[in-house]
Amino acid sequence: MTELRPAAELVTHIETHYRCVAAGPMAAVPLCNPSLSVRLLGLADWEGVRVGALVMPWAINLLLLPGSAPWQAAPALSKQCWRFPSGEYEFIHAEDVGFGPFQMCSLFSPVLEFDSMDAACATAQAALLALLRPPLEAFVDAPAAEPMSRRRWLFGRGGASAA
Repeated sequence: MTELRPAAELVTHIETHYRCVAAGPMAAVPLCNPSLSVRLLGLADWEGVRVGALVMPWAINLLLLPGSAPWQAAPALSKQCWRFPSGEYEFIHAEDVGFGPFQMCSLFSPVLEFDSMDAACATAQAALLALLRPPLEAFVDAPAAEPMSRRRWLFGRGGASAA
């Protein structure tokens, strides 16, 4: 098994790579939003893979990268479903000469509706947080908890009746 790169180093490497793509092959493409740059947000370990949200001038994608679990090799553009706490999502396999194999799930493409990098990053971060949380129905369907008294809540003792 190859050694896992530190997350901060990987973020820097991926952002640098896509900044070069933005300044090179994508520079004159009309679907690029000139208000946006490149940023990889929230890269974290999740169930043996790394997941983050990648903002670029032409798209916002969820990004899966190899982590501690074995990485399933697959042909470029093949699809794989992943089950996250919020549901199932389809990701597309790819490999980049800049940083190796990854999978992506498009959130926005193009990204012309964003008027600032702050708005795009806030949206990407919210999508990533929502991905990793169960849907609200899971909480709504949960059995109602017995109400806790103020005394028990404050002091960790007492009955469940209201005080």
